Amino acid sequence: MKTKMFFAALAALTLIGCGKVEPETPIVPEKSDYKGTVTVQYQGEPFNNENIQVNFTPAEDGKTASIVIYQIRFVPQMPVTIDVTIPNIAVQSTTEKILLSCEKTIPLAMGGEYPRYTVTNLEGEIVGKELVFSLNFGDSPTSFRGQLQL
Repeated sequence: MKTKMFFAALAALTLIGCGKVEPETPIVPEKSDYKGTVTVQYQGEPFNNENIQVNFTPAEDGKTASIVIYQIRFVPQMPVTIDVTIPNIAVQSTTEKILLSCEKTIPLAMGGEYPRYTVTNLEGEIVGKELVFSLNFGDSPTSFRGQLQL
């Protein structure tokens, strides 16, 4: 009798231990809009552009994306604001965040390419409802921190 109970208990433990473990799935990048602050280092001092809209748009394959920064000024004396698109950003999704990176790409503004302000060393991430990234526009270190707009 004890042997039957032992094997029954062993069989029950075996079944519990063999439960199928679901693999964790990475976050799927989605087109989204953020609002926050763009900070440009100008003459050694931070120049903040507050309440800036930024759009994140992943490619269909989810491996690359573009970021559009709307109505930005890069220096305090800049008489107009412009929209700047940063293409060809590599996207890597984990279960906790979306990582963004780009060694070098030419930004788009006012209907054309702007090689003088080539984007280098872009690094960033989307965690929860926050988008954070930093990069260089030419020689100008620039960063963004913003919250998802619903």
